[in-house]
Amino acid sequence: MKIAIAQMDIIAGQCEQNFNKMKQMIKSAKDDGADLIVFPEMSITGYMLQDKWTDTEFLKTVMEYNHRICGLSENIGIIYGNIFINENKTGRDGRVIRYNAAYFCMNKHWVEREQGEPGVYIKHLLPEYRMFDDERYFTSALDMGLSQEETCAPFVVEIARKKIKIGLEICEDLWSKDYNFDVTKHYLNKNVDLIVNVSSSPWTLNKELSRDKQVKAHYKMNGKFVPFVYANASGMQNTGKTICMMDGNSRVYNGQAECIASCNDAFNEELKIVDLTQIDIEKPVENKLFHALTNAIKQVDKQMFNSKVKWIIGLSGGLDSTINACLLTYALGANRVIGYNMASQYNSDTTKNNARNLAEGLGIEIREGSIEGVVNATLDTMKEYKYNNADHGLVFENIQARIRGHLLSTFASLEGGVVINNGNKVEVALGYCTMYGDSIGAFSPLGDCTKVQLFELGYLMNKVFNKEVVPTNLLPQIEGDKIKWELPPSAELKDNQLDPMKWFYHDWLISKITEYPGFQVEAICESYLNGSLLNSEMGQWIRYYGLDNPKKFIDDLEWVISTMQKAVFKRLQMPPIVLVSRGSFGNDFRESQINAIPSMKYIDLKEKILLMKGLL
Repeated sequence: MKIAIAQMDIIAGQCEQNFNKMKQMIKSAKDDGADLIVFPEMSITGYMLQDKWTDTEFLKTVMEYNHRICGLSENIGIIYGNIFINENKTGRDGRVIRYNAAYFCMNKHWVEREQGEPGVYIKHLLPEYRMFDDERYFTSALDMGLSQEETCAPFVVEIARKKIKIGLEICEDLWSKDYNFDVTKHYLNKNVDLIVNVSSSPWTLNKELSRDKQVKAHYKMNGKFVPFVYANASGMQNTGKTICMMDGNSRVYNGQAECIASCNDAFNEELKIVDLTQIDIEKPVENKLFHALTNAIKQVDKQMFNSKVKWIIGLSGGLDSTINACLLTYALGANRVIGYNMASQYNSDTTKNNARNLAEGLGIEIREGSIEGVVNATLDTMKEYKYNNADHGLVFENIQARIRGHLLSTFASLEGGVVINNGNKVEVALGYCTMYGDSIGAFSPLGDCTKVQLFELGYLMNKVFNKEVVPTNLLPQIEGDKIKWELPPSAELKDNQLDPMKWFYHDWLISKITEYPGFQVEAICESYLNGSLLNSEMGQWIRYYGLDNPKKFIDDLEWVISTMQKAVFKRLQMPPIVLVSRGSFGNDFRESQINAIPSMKYIDLKEKILLMKGLL
């Protein structure tokens, strides 16, 4: 049997465009002699539509595409994801019941099942964690009032004069460990010949390894397996506050849960014909974080701004804006990027030269100037409020940042462009940004990247462009157990200013605090108390910053937690962030503006830590 895997770049909401692409892929698959073509989950609509899923008239329109697709199935089997609705029933939200479904048609008919309605399978396991909201929008097959024999009945189809039994799954149905029903196990017990999983699975670092583990876990748990086809989407979809890259990485596994064929995992569309008797594995893409970010920029530019706008970026000469400028230029070309260096009296010649040299190295336009005049005019305006001290702490610093935000927004309007946000995850977490200043932008490519990841990207950018576009003065040199900085990170808003973060350690700590399924502060304290944290790779940085002193460790931990909580209001107003980790701010790691009390366990652990050296 020859199977065409349609790793499709699905444009959310663009049903006719998606249908036309499916039509082309079906024709190509037929021309290549495929018996079956498999598309991803929700291939007509896209998966991330948010409350558009509650628009009944839209859903009725979407359902009409099923007839059109079935009409294309002459001499080929077509499996694809789409909505299924029951117009005669309403759900607990008072609206028409909606199901996340997979359809199967062949020779212009819906394929029969051993039991139940032909041609359609309803998703059983509905995720309701992280950015997923399936239970908000869809009803599970387990809640249809039917038996599992009916809802999870295999499809029976004749291919090459042989009847085969195929079990369909949708995305989360594979990840059944924490649910009370296992779709894959059910199919294996039914002795199916093939299982097909259609997915729209967002990428995070090392996600591809997790998928392989899931498949192998089913094989080990059940002691048997069958050929397994996993068809994932590529491209970008979003939840509003979270930009999700679908990396593809569609795969075929044999009866021993070994991968025997794969599509690319570089976030790109691909139609691949797979022969179940042959091995055809594509080489994994290297530097996947880099490809995720550049493809996110391309997709946001295309889907939201029709690939026509100029991208405006504040070039401070620091690392974050330097990396962003490199990513923008690589993704869109130098003619689409305009950099602005808006110096004040606190900006060093080094950073101004960094910005100038970066623009020259990338070939992008740069506009340079001083904001001192606007700063002084603002201070003059404030005299009547008895504000005369230009060195009055954060107030003066924020004036500078907001002026830059105001000017960038104005320049973007003049250029018919949009501003890119330069913030990284650690800065966003600690609120180390000024509202309506450096917090502005259409979206944030780096908002889920730690500073340490940006260090790594800095070295990579110089390899990608084959020259030093990221100055080495911005990159730390690790010498033994110490960090050597030529130009330590600084906001340059006052004399001799240095960022307050403990780099490497705070990058790790904030990642752990936000990581799914949850690495609570209590777990961090326990690992400190039992010595495993100090003996881990992070122990080097704990000692470097003097946090092997229990009192300093607790003080720093509580500073990070309280500072993060105080900055929630900023994060709620910041641009959408590209998902990289298992805990991105936005619709992934969700927050409310509260002042939560510490747990009893934390108080107990804190006391034990402080007593380690009699410091209580």
